[in-house]
Amino acid sequence: MLSERFYGMGEPLIQRENDTGVMAAEYLDLVKAVGCTAYRSWMHLTEILKDPVTPDEETAAAHKRLLDRAARLDLEVTGMSHEWFLPEGCRQRKGHAMPKRDLAEGSLYRQALDMLEESWCTQAGLFPQVGNWEIGNEWNLNAFLHPDGFLDGDMTEPFTADEKMDIAIDMMYFAAKGVRRGNPKAKVTCFSPALSTPWLGGDLPDYFPPMYGIAWILDKMYRRIKSGEFWSDNTDDYFDMLSWHPYQMSVDQSKVGMDLFLDIFEPDHLWKDYNDAAYRVMCKYGDGHKQVILTEVGFTDCGDEKEEIKRAEYTRRLLKLAAGLPYVRTIYNFRLLNEEGMLKKDGIENNQIGGLAEVYFGFFEEPWHECRPRKKAYVLQEMTGSTEDLVAVGRKVAATRKEKTND
Repeated sequence: MLSERFYGMGEPLIQRENDTGVMAAEYLDLVKAVGCTAYRSWMHLTEILKDPVTPDEETAAAHKRLLDRAARLDLEVTGMSHEWFLPEGCRQRKGHAMPKRDLAEGSLYRQALDMLEESWCTQAGLFPQVGNWEIGNEWNLNAFLHPDGFLDGDMTEPFTADEKMDIAIDMMYFAAKGVRRGNPKAKVTCFSPALSTPWLGGDLPDYFPPMYGIAWILDKMYRRIKSGEFWSDNTDDYFDMLSWHPYQMSVDQSKVGMDLFLDIFEPDHLWKDYNDAAYRVMCKYGDGHKQVILTEVGFTDCGDEKEEIKRAEYTRRLLKLAAGLPYVRTIYNFRLLNEEGMLKKDGIENNQIGGLAEVYFGFFEEPWHECRPRKKAYVLQEMTGSTEDLVAVGRKVAATRKEKTND
């Protein structure tokens, strides 16, 4: 039986408000129109807070407007941040970086962990509308967890796969403490791992399809917690629910960049087993009773109309498979809107982690195309049973941009 919050949608709507001129809250009408009952919101600590204890009043107010609108539409919210503050003495003051792991009192590393706890306490207290906090994103990848100075071009080596996991355990523990201090009623979800290939900073053997990297990472995570060598051997002290990003990737690890997204087959029993393998890890360590949210999943077509048709059917198949996974509470489709605005900037490869592929994950086009529903939007609507006129809702949302801007 599906959770009443099974169908969800993710999009960094506050950022899209700045890019497109449509108020973030207006876009939630699209989420509701396709029949979703949950929304995943990008709520970076370093954008909402000036420092770990001081909110940025203007940004916090923008997020509050969005969250209040979600509440009126009865959309359950998962809030996610994958940025944090760093102490004086680090090269960076915020981002995805951490100092070298050093548990000594007063070290830069311990200061960073304390700042993380305080930041999450402040954020959770600011937004009681958020019932679930996803406290990290793809920390098994170099892009989202790397040494302080890694981005400075000074040849700083990335963390090893095991170093990233040691740090991730520490960060989850301190983040969870902060959330529970700020809002004891809120749930905490573990950081969301994705594929764990060597070229992204993982160590999954290359004879496995890369999406088995999720189970691989979860086993590393659980082994550390249960070892008794970290802050607690009780997983409840780190998270209430689990999450991961089960994208359908090429089974060939030699496929990198766009090929990894495009050289794929229709999801089938293998996609199901990627997820079941992760759940088997949970059961192995006594957490089989915990719920899972699939925090990002979707298909890109790189703007190819033929691929759009194919990927809409892939979406249908994946949602049907996901509906048969009894441990899944919510599946968050990635993402609400295309991001064609990135095409207008120089060097798309430098502006998007996934390059051109990342532009075309959207279920709707952008407002200068009247937020037209794409083919997979109709597939999602069919799955949810919504009967809204998607074209009319899209035009209504897009029209708010015309009222607010002159272009």
